[in-house]
Amino acid sequence: MDPQELSDVKRALGRQLARWRSTRGLTQDDVARRVHSTRSTVANVESGRQVVDRIFWAQCESLLRAGGELLSGYDEYRSLEVRHQEEKAEAARHARWGAVLDPAMIAEASSPDPAQGPARARVLPEGASGTAADLAVAIVEVDGLRRSLNETLTLGSINASGLDEWDRIVTHHGRATRDRSTGALLRDIAGDLTELIELFGRRPSASALSRLTGMAAQMSGLLCLVLCRIDDTTAAHRWARTARLAAIEAGEPMIQAWVLAQEAHVHYYRTDFGEAVEVARYAQEIAGHRASAGTALAAAIEGRTHAATGRREETRAALGRAEDFLSRLDGDAVSASAFGYSEAQLRFHQENAYTRLGEVDAALAAQERALELCSPGDYTDWALTRLDRAICLTETGHATEALDSLTETIGSLDEARRQGIIAERARLVLDTLPPVQRSSSIARDLRALLTEGR
Repeated sequence: MDPQELSDVKRALGRQLARWRSTRGLTQDDVARRVHSTRSTVANVESGRQVVDRIFWAQCESLLRAGGELLSGYDEYRSLEVRHQEEKAEAARHARWGAVLDPAMIAEASSPDPAQGPARARVLPEGASGTAADLAVAIVEVDGLRRSLNETLTLGSINASGLDEWDRIVTHHGRATRDRSTGALLRDIAGDLTELIELFGRRPSASALSRLTGMAAQMSGLLCLVLCRIDDTTAAHRWARTARLAAIEAGEPMIQAWVLAQEAHVHYYRTDFGEAVEVARYAQEIAGHRASAGTALAAAIEGRTHAATGRREETRAALGRAEDFLSRLDGDAVSASAFGYSEAQLRFHQENAYTRLGEVDAALAAQERALELCSPGDYTDWALTRLDRAICLTETGHATEALDSLTETIGSLDEARRQGIIAERARLVLDTLPPVQRSSSIARDLRALLTEGR
């Protein structure tokens, strides 16, 4: 497929939006406000630089009464994009294996043998040498065997027990976000999400489809969270949009609030503070300001965002709402999980907000409480809290102690755990040190350590 064709369709779609907007007498600001977006996003879409997701186009379709033209245009673009991505993936697959396998062997490794049925697995054929190429083919085939067996065992409609098992899987991943490395989380969540997606092809009942869609929203939100932690905010933002679309389809306001809170978190780390506040407030509104892990998290992120822009009163008001939401939570909603919210998380968000505001005494008090409550293995919040403490120590004239604390914190994490937002925050702490400590051999060694794996 010619990539230019895809670009042409994108620009044509943008022109359609601009035409319908003008027909209805609306400005870009008018559209942005009514579809919960930004003027720059509308402008980028109309100029063909951006497409965004189906939620945006569904809202524009409804607002502008475009007779289905905008949604059908979007769907046409996405179908072309999927085709383009499939062609790129196929080319990449052949390029990767071309050095060790001929095309016939690639096809044989990727396709089942009709004579043997879908569950056939050669693994290592007789006489295979056991080279890396042989093992790579074996891995592909063994996983194909597993998936074929899963299909055989789960033919027919999805029963309640099967859905309950998937609920447990999603819950497990939520808890694993507290202590597993981001690389392992990314791999495990993506693998299970791939299999969850396959269930949609089995024509589930309406109630089963609703549950599956809610789980897909939660899993997408978890991917958003993990990608944000490794500081890939572009990919995190895409998954946040997918999570939002799935949550809307599921029709569960509390799930919508939770995925919107994750999206607000992404905007915060992208330093798109206006969008972060808007999405965080929308998360609270869509849940009717009822207490949930999502509304508590959204209010806390709103508070951190206000702090980042120096709005003290707004910061305190948002943190106060987070505290109120937390006081009304119980059961699993206060568990140590991405799907829960606890006092430990609130104190972490609180101390970060006070650190950003430069309110050192309040920040240190919140840090002490956050570290006291931090669950064993929750390395992300623990490390970020200690890094904020180092910033406070520097501001109070204890730069040497700050450097020692920074070194101890980063030194206690392996390479997989100190990447992403932790490494980025640590580099910021180093930059805030006075020249004497910043130019010391300890600081130089630490900076070199933080550069590894970038």
